[in-house]
Amino acid sequence: MFIIEEKYLKSSLFPYLKSSSFIIMKIFVSSFSVFLFLITCSCTTVESLDSVYFNGTIHTMEETSISAIGVKDGKINMVGTLDELKSFVNEETDQIDLQGSTMLPGFIDAHSHFTFAAKLAKFAVLSPPPIGNVDTFDAVIKTLQENQKKYDIPEGDWISGWGYDQDQLKEQRHPNRYDLDEAFPNHPVFLYHISGHMGVVNSKAIEILEISAETPDPAGGIIVRNTNSKEPSGLLLESASASARSKIPFPDQEERIEFVKKAQEYYVSQGVTTAQDGFTSIEEYEFLKKVEELGVLEIDIEVLASFQQAERWLKEYNGEFGKQKKGVRLTGLKITTDGSPQGKTAFFSKPYHTKVPGCVHSCTGVPILNPSQLDELINKTYTNGIQTYVHCNGDASIDLLLNAHKANMEFLPNEISDDSRTVIIHSQFVRKDQLDDYKSYGMVPSFFSNHAFYWGDVHVKNLGKERAHFLSPMKTALEKGITFTNHTDYIVTPLNQLFLTHTAVNRISRSGKIIGADERISSMDALRAITINAAYQHKTEQIKGSIAIGKLADFVILENDPTAVPVEEIQNIKVLKTIKEGVVVFSAQI
Repeated sequence: MFIIEEKYLKSSLFPYLKSSSFIIMKIFVSSFSVFLFLITCSCTTVESLDSVYFNGTIHTMEETSISAIGVKDGKINMVGTLDELKSFVNEETDQIDLQGSTMLPGFIDAHSHFTFAAKLAKFAVLSPPPIGNVDTFDAVIKTLQENQKKYDIPEGDWISGWGYDQDQLKEQRHPNRYDLDEAFPNHPVFLYHISGHMGVVNSKAIEILEISAETPDPAGGIIVRNTNSKEPSGLLLESASASARSKIPFPDQEERIEFVKKAQEYYVSQGVTTAQDGFTSIEEYEFLKKVEELGVLEIDIEVLASFQQAERWLKEYNGEFGKQKKGVRLTGLKITTDGSPQGKTAFFSKPYHTKVPGCVHSCTGVPILNPSQLDELINKTYTNGIQTYVHCNGDASIDLLLNAHKANMEFLPNEISDDSRTVIIHSQFVRKDQLDDYKSYGMVPSFFSNHAFYWGDVHVKNLGKERAHFLSPMKTALEKGITFTNHTDYIVTPLNQLFLTHTAVNRISRSGKIIGADERISSMDALRAITINAAYQHKTEQIKGSIAIGKLADFVILENDPTAVPVEEIQNIKVLKTIKEGVVVFSAQI
């Protein structure tokens, strides 16, 4: 039976429809056509569409196979074939011919540091190849000097650099204060390690920071000393580095907004429609909300609140966690339990195989929190129903988390006790028995497969082949039925999502060795990790992560299909367009 919508009954046209049997018959025939369409095409309305995409490969990340997508008001309105959608196309509908390219849901960043990228915009780039060109101490000094001139940094002000990697420097060690002093006697200098977990300062900075031979190591950190001396060498690990970094002035708000725009341009150029800010202070959150109000943001941002302000977050923003589904969204609380494996501060149950700065024997890394501190934080998040994100690289830090989870799981609110989705960020060197616990407790590991390329060779040297080859064990996680994600940890590694897919599929190191052949996964599973699985991680899978009716029209268009090209060519695929809620936010120059 055909039912006329109420808006037509109330219109001035209805008396004419009522008086003409011919027109009534046309309505009947038309309605029957609509009925036939509805049983063959997935859709939510029969209105005209804003845009239609067709003539390409479309990977929905669902069980469906489609060749056309219809978008209305920023959401996916219809999916099916072009013939099925044609009835809802008019002269105002934007018809996008994909011309054989590949369309996927927009990439969802499972872990990076959006505001950090903006804050470090004026830092000198000290990255080694293939990211940068800094591979010697001389190149470090030269790059810092060029940056000083570029920004006209006056004497007495901080000179800062980001991204040095001791394992890729010719000298095969961290710089120290003395390496920097001759070139910068009157400038405090801070060099940020590629891991983000340590840094090097010169003598002028040590003077300003009031660090001396008598200064004790801070909790969760180490002031590395000169050999056979208590004098600081300039290398600061974990909380000692964070304390020094906090003294460096960052750009003012107006300048930061411009840097946010540039960071956003980079994210969308990589097909990312949802970014993450992976360790956010209250001040940074309030800044992001203001930027959102100004209309600057074109993408969504998942905010992970810093555990260092846990009490304030709970007091001032407890009711906001996980409430909204898009925009600048307060997602969960981020806790850091250990450091970096390439920096040798990740916390392991067995020692490193090579010498560790600031340690003499039984060197297993640096636990940033002790068991009681972690237990207290987990209790706060669980009792308040806040999704918990925990940075764990080494297996010993994962043990600490699992113990804290078991001790506090009874305090989870009833409505989420079976679906807390605690996320273990990195899970780099998780053991098989710990993966079983992940499965039992519904935990989500967010792996970091780029390590296989950038530091796979280093991990073999520092940890041995058995541990190194089981880094980010995606295939084993799949076999155990664990939902996992993958991330770049930008700015630790570039945000390139196709390179990230490449490292998950190939696991090839800098030297060309395969790091854990048994843990390689298919390109489709790798793509799921940065789309539908990433939405699941953030608890937004109802509106994101796949191409399905009612979800946001967030898409990425690629020049080639990652599931069809030879696996070694995945990294070369280019992003052609990025679309956020039906609006093109990036288009490649061809």
